[in-house]
Amino acid sequence: MFLEQANEGNNDTGRWVAMIIVLLIVTLLFGAMPLQLLISVRMSENPALQPNPENHLDLAAYDIGPITGFILVMIPFVLGLVTMLLMIRPIHERPMLSVITAFPRFRWKKFFWGAKVWLILIAAFSLIATITGFQKIELQFNPDTLIKLLGFSILLIPLQAGFEEVLFRGYLMQGFSRIFKYKWLTLLLTSLIFGGLHYFNPEVKESGALIILPQYILVGIVFGVCTIMDDGIEMAWGMHTINNIFLVVFITQDSSALQTPSLFRITEFNPVFDLIALLGASTLFILIAHRRLKWPKWTTILARVVYPLSGEEVKIDYQNDEYEEDD
Repeated sequence: MFLEQANEGNNDTGRWVAMIIVLLIVTLLFGAMPLQLLISVRMSENPALQPNPENHLDLAAYDIGPITGFILVMIPFVLGLVTMLLMIRPIHERPMLSVITAFPRFRWKKFFWGAKVWLILIAAFSLIATITGFQKIELQFNPDTLIKLLGFSILLIPLQAGFEEVLFRGYLMQGFSRIFKYKWLTLLLTSLIFGGLHYFNPEVKESGALIILPQYILVGIVFGVCTIMDDGIEMAWGMHTINNIFLVVFITQDSSALQTPSLFRITEFNPVFDLIALLGASTLFILIAHRRLKWPKWTTILARVVYPLSGEEVKIDYQNDEYEEDD
């Protein structure tokens, strides 16, 4: 079982703290350094440049192009993912795959299945929002820029989404399961933290925390449910990847955390409908996945994380390639 793999290897508290400290240093210091250096250069060249008070992530305010800005914003996540996967074995003495899946190899079918179904659902709800007038959009098609954006998005966003999924639905869910024992509590805590870390995003300031933060928390819950029921983060990783690609390449708004030259721009945004649509898409996805992939009973989410009573480490046969995977 996926969460039980937190008992594999060496897992004293100091090792978990060490991993978090290393990740903070790599992402917030080294990862953010290229962007901060470029901002400093731009401001030294033009002292009149000032940050956008409505959106602190609007890099156009520093005369930084959208593609360059997008790449620089992705760097901390890429470094974070690489660092985390490389450090799992030396810190916890267990395979990097243990924070990704309970199976002996990465399940690409689950990754792409999650991405495909989630894309259909969010695209459908976006279309409904536009047709009904709950949101209004305008076309801003620039073929040269859009092709570059699509290319870099396909290259970088899977790594950005992967870092967040490995960290929250992999590493932290497993770590909290050792402390709190119950899967539902682990799910709730990681989702609240995931949502809370988005508090300073510009869309929260624009529309209000009470309507935007529940969306991030809901997304965290959906990804967490998929992780628990499917015994791995592959499906959640695929959903997170396609969700972010959709928001970066196809449709964006002025208050988005990432300002990109997407295909469409939302000119009138309805956050209440957006929350309702997300709830509808999430519910449909979970029900479809439960039926199509033959997930276990819903009571699995409420169950305790059970470790050997003897205190012996859980032994996972990572070499066994015989496992079932639904198409």
